[in-house]
Amino acid sequence: MFGAAQKEEMIGNGLLEFLSTEYFETFNHMIEEIEQEGHSSFQEMMFFKMNGTTFEVELKGISIHYEHKSVIYLILRSVEGKKKTEQFLMESEKLLIAGQLAAGIVHEVRNPLTSIKGFIQLSQSQYDEDKNRFYLNIIQTEIERIELILTELLTLTKPRNSHVESNDVEQLLQEVITLIDTQAIMNNIDIHITIKDKLPVIYCDKNQLKQVLINIIKNSIEAIINHGSITIEGNIEGKHIHLCITDSGPGIPAHLLKRIEEPFFTTKENGTGLGLMICRQIIESHNGSMKIRSSSKGTKIHILLPINTHKMIL
Repeated sequence: MFGAAQKEEMIGNGLLEFLSTEYFETFNHMIEEIEQEGHSSFQEMMFFKMNGTTFEVELKGISIHYEHKSVIYLILRSVEGKKKTEQFLMESEKLLIAGQLAAGIVHEVRNPLTSIKGFIQLSQSQYDEDKNRFYLNIIQTEIERIELILTELLTLTKPRNSHVESNDVEQLLQEVITLIDTQAIMNNIDIHITIKDKLPVIYCDKNQLKQVLINIIKNSIEAIINHGSITIEGNIEGKHIHLCITDSGPGIPAHLLKRIEEPFFTTKENGTGLGLMICRQIIESHNGSMKIRSSSKGTKIHILLPINTHKMIL
């Protein structure tokens, strides 16, 4: 695991010599937990190999008695394979979402293209400086709309490593609506955003959170029969931002609600059964939580995200 050729290279070295300094505090808290509870849960940390490269592990400890002394027994397991699998599933789900959004995006792009073509033909058929200036302004606005749609789609589908930085949640929601709104309109569904408090910026992977929100909203659109609505509410709840996505669909039957986050369980003809599971993994990797509540009046999904999350392994 540490890249040592012989076990003798490791004997005599302390574990903390290989631990990345930014996880010293996490390690100390884990030791305190073991001393108080007798064991700890797995914690993700970053270690250095003998050659100086880093690798991620899950580390837990158990308090045991050895040779009449109380000692701490540590268990380390590499998560590199697990991370690669999770990343593959996330990328696969993103591509599926992009494909399902494609029809709406084609419609969204075709409309401004039709307008641009018509105004160009008008400006070519007559010369009126004021009218042509008016036409050009419309053409520019429509081109900017196309550019925004395509940029958002590219951002969603582009493979990339996790990138945690400060993000404005309200802006992120608006960017999500830019992508999903056409699909909602085509299904006669209204989307409303209600922000009750001034939401602070949070440290997160913007692309991953977009994937979560698009997946949830898309599920709501597919669940609503004929005309309906989706409401996205945001407020501050303690040290967290609380997002609640509510739809007016028929709800999820109780026997299915227990299974909807099972890997590969789906009621959709072309579904993968991975969407909600991946959503929960992304939210939990941001030290947040996700709860699903449903009744015959619709479904609510509650997401809590910590306001100050600087250090995460995503």
